[in-house]
Amino acid sequence: MNDPFSLIAEYYDEVMEKVDYEEWARYVKTLLSMAPLKPIRRILDLASGTGNLSIRLKNYGYEVFGLDYSLGMLKVAKKKLSDKPLAIPLVSADFRHIPFKPSLFDAVISTFDSLNNILDPAEMIETFKQIRGVLRNGGPFIFDLNTSWSFKTEWYNLTRVEETANTISIWKSRYINGIVYLYFTLFVRIDKGDLYRKINTVFRERGYSPDEVKKYLKQAGFSKVHCYDHFTLSPGRTKSSRVTYLAY
Repeated sequence: MNDPFSLIAEYYDEVMEKVDYEEWARYVKTLLSMAPLKPIRRILDLASGTGNLSIRLKNYGYEVFGLDYSLGMLKVAKKKLSDKPLAIPLVSADFRHIPFKPSLFDAVISTFDSLNNILDPAEMIETFKQIRGVLRNGGPFIFDLNTSWSFKTEWYNLTRVEETANTISIWKSRYINGIVYLYFTLFVRIDKGDLYRKINTVFRERGYSPDEVKKYLKQAGFSKVHCYDHFTLSPGRTKSSRVTYLAY
């Protein structure tokens, strides 16, 4: 698994400054309350990135562990945590080989379409099995995925330019044989002047329909699966752009 995230890790939070992590944390907390396991204390944040959601869930009183493949993203998270009175263990590992003992966590979460980075359905099933293995019986797995429909209709030929105080980002996506290729160019201001450093990288994501995801979860040992249109409690559908799943 390559690591394009480390190339932009230092600037990730500024590029994503419009993302409302507080709203995301509240939504996750609501879904956690809907799971049969009570109480939920220990959470694994899978693909925890720079720690934005982990920190907010920790502030809610949960015991949070972060796991991410990207060393660059984890480095930023550790720096962020160094000046906060929060203890959040951070681990570098692959989704498909989660290095924790069985039944250690009350819940596992993964947000911001992180699992769309898994391009092979067989590897997605193996990841789900790994997650099921580290969950206590009845513990919820909460995650979101961009749908196949979204990639085919909304991402197939998209160009977007965004600007922050110190960055200009250009996003170009192309849909090819079930995979979205996101060609990302980032210009970073140097010393607050008029010169910019240019960074190029490519992200790849596969879309998954709710029916596919439900089938994979059942194959991995989850008995109950609920799908929601993202940030709502309305049913997630094939033509939803992003679907959030609650499985246990």
